[in-house]
Amino acid sequence: MRPVRLIGYLVCLAGFLLCVIAFYPGYMSPDSIYQLAEGRAWSFTDWHPPLMAAVWGVVDRVVPGPFGMLLLQNAAFWGALAVFWRMTYRRSVWLGLCLVGLGFLPSVLALLSTIWKDVGLGVSLLLASALLYTSLRTNRRGALLISIPLIFYGYGVRPNAAPAILPLAVWTGLIACRIFSSLKSKAGGRRVLPLVLGLAYFFLLTAAVLTTTRVLTGGRSLYILQTVLLHDLTAISKERGEALFPDYILRDENFSLEKVVAGYSPDRALPLIWRVTGERAPMRPTVASEEMAALRAKWLEVVASNKAIYLRHRWETFKRGIGFGNEHVCLPYLANAHQFGGYDVNNWRIHQYLRAVFWKLRDTLFFRGFFWLLASLVLLCLALGGRLRDDLELVFVLSLSGFLYGVAYFFITPSCDFRFFWWTALASLVSVCFSVSFAVKCWEARRAQAVQS
Repeated sequence: MRPVRLIGYLVCLAGFLLCVIAFYPGYMSPDSIYQLAEGRAWSFTDWHPPLMAAVWGVVDRVVPGPFGMLLLQNAAFWGALAVFWRMTYRRSVWLGLCLVGLGFLPSVLALLSTIWKDVGLGVSLLLASALLYTSLRTNRRGALLISIPLIFYGYGVRPNAAPAILPLAVWTGLIACRIFSSLKSKAGGRRVLPLVLGLAYFFLLTAAVLTTTRVLTGGRSLYILQTVLLHDLTAISKERGEALFPDYILRDENFSLEKVVAGYSPDRALPLIWRVTGERAPMRPTVASEEMAALRAKWLEVVASNKAIYLRHRWETFKRGIGFGNEHVCLPYLANAHQFGGYDVNNWRIHQYLRAVFWKLRDTLFFRGFFWLLASLVLLCLALGGRLRDDLELVFVLSLSGFLYGVAYFFITPSCDFRFFWWTALASLVSVCFSVSFAVKCWEARRAQAVQS
């Protein structure tokens, strides 16, 4: 059994080494550069989650540049798969190999190259899920406790992470009522206490993330939500042919409806308020709370009166984000890293080979968010149909987490990046492995029963 046990660990080690060598020192996008600069200066804003920038600032002091975070992200990811292997190979070697092998799929591997908050969320929640599964299977309290900072970090590195966190938090409450004897005796056969504990845990995590953000930013906000709200108002204004914006936008000397309409694209919201080329953006961003309040009020008023236009605009933006109906996927992965402070990706042969593979597969289902959303929905139905028996409980939680997180982008998608749906893809892939294993187990049990009868 010992040689078999080592197989999964060796595969995970090989995957880790492949990523840190092939992608050395790590891909950086403009978002990544922004966060590294904040971490080094130890001065944070909430335009990008300050928790990740703070962690990066600490890591940068030990391993300068992107390489430290590349190591950290891949250690968490491949460590999660190693934990899943440890918990499954005794029951099914094939299930274990399926789980460790998913890390080599293009849609997974391509994003492990980049220091992104989306990757930070995905790897932390994957490792937390593996630890919660371990706690459920072995009654180990330590595994559950270790999952707490991981879920907190995953929550903190994406401002819209709440839909992904909620199912995991409720599941944590359920597991706690099974493994802690005091809670188990109080819960009895009732399901109210686990639900209450899970929701309380979720709200505590929410409060902790908000407090951490407030402390790191000094209470100042750049109001990242304004990008989405102005994008929506621009779409409605374009179709209505009139400027439907709050007064502080209309009063700006640079504002004109023609400029705003010309700058509109369903694919990108940010160029409406941030300079992309040498020209000034059509609208100015605000950091004033009273102007942000006026923007929210105007958005509610305009959307309420133009629901059909709003939904068409949101669908068009979301459709491009999930790669539905498009011949080419808009941004399946970061194809070109941005140089910063002398850091640039290597030009080694293994790196060139992987880039060529990703380029060949960039428009396939691997990088289309709608495929993973549909997979999550199907897996949810299968888990419910199986009454959450055995590993279907894990399938249900992960699929629900990935599905809610992905679907929520309908309302807030700012661009057409596949990275927004990376956690949905990860959760679906793990769920597929466990679902197939469960189906095979049921088929073998029915076959054995038929033979005996």
